[in-house]
Amino acid sequence: MDVKTVLASDIDNTLTGDRKELKTLSRELGRMRESDELFLILSTGRRLEQVIDGFESEGIPQPDAIVSQVGTEIYLPPFHRDQDPLHVWRDMLMEDFSRSEALKLLEGLEGVRMQPDHFNTDLKVSCYLDEVQNPEAMVREIKRRAEYEGDGLCQVVWSSGRDLDIIPAAAGKGQAIRFILNLLKLDVEQIIVAGDSGNDRSMFEEFMRGIIVANAKPELQQFKKEHPLPDIYMASAPYAAGVREGLEYFELLGG
Repeated sequence: MDVKTVLASDIDNTLTGDRKELKTLSRELGRMRESDELFLILSTGRRLEQVIDGFESEGIPQPDAIVSQVGTEIYLPPFHRDQDPLHVWRDMLMEDFSRSEALKLLEGLEGVRMQPDHFNTDLKVSCYLDEVQNPEAMVREIKRRAEYEGDGLCQVVWSSGRDLDIIPAAAGKGQAIRFILNLLKLDVEQIIVAGDSGNDRSMFEEFMRGIIVANAKPELQQFKKEHPLPDIYMASAPYAAGVREGLEYFELLGG
């Protein structure tokens, strides 16, 4: 596929947060897609239905692919509510993941609250740790269990000081995006990722160029400090304005 650039962006608090700035950015991204300059991937913790609702209610730009449920589901157009996730990705992840085994990693831990059922799928165990006395220590314990008791078949994703997801080791936003690039024969050297929180970290670990918006959560700001590379751009503006600023830095949009 002959596309100049691939942009893979998180939605909540990366694109959303400032409706006026998002409208401007969406218009520019739409123009680039129409002229085959851009392949847009939305990479999110949302469910597919929430992404589709956001096209109308929030002004989220129309994408060329959707990575949802923290990288456990992939969707290609045409998008619709009753759509099944991409089977080849789902089948690969199901080979080594057991939801029942993942749930065992949370046994005996006080204060853990499960997220609503629609965020808990057969490929994702999701909970809140906002009522835990020391959430960081608990995250370390769950990660230890995942490594030593879970046989390394799952990974723990910690985000926003509250959200914890247990997903297949082969899943995650970064891995799912790379799968799309390989499937559609897109140039991995042409991708830029954008995000604001811990569940976006795998995108920055997987690819060379990225945009961290100014409102990023501490875990992603820490990642930038640990990786002071010029191709991971820390924007001075928040939300969609920060994404736009980053695209200007990479000379994809005019300043």
